Amino acid sequence: QKAVDASSILFGNATSEALKSLDEKTFLDVFDGVPTFSVSLCDLPCPVLDLLAVKTSVFASKGEARKMIQGGGVSVNKDKLSGDSVVISADMALNGKYILVQKGKKNNFLLVVKD
Repeated sequence: QKAVDASSILFGNATSEALKSLDEKTFLDVFDGVPTFSVSLCDLPCPVLDLLAVKTSVFASKGEARKMIQGGGVSVNKDKLSGDSVVISADMALNGKYILVQKGKKNNFLLVVKD
């Protein structure tokens, strides 16, 4: 069942609840090989554009990130971002240390929150 849940999270329309229900080992197994960025806990909360284009290189520029967000193409922890003024905070981290960013339908990025 975990394997089915895992593939639905990666490739299907899984919800943020399904993502939050994974234990840490399964979560890491699912996202093994996904591009990963480290984010310092002291950098959070952080405006989403700064987080995705400055602190990490999920996007090449804030303009590119803004366009993709406004087009409805960016999700954080499987929740679509409603606008580019969203602030990403530490309490959004799954298992207290992971933030999953989805860019388009197939590009996943894992942000690891470090102390």
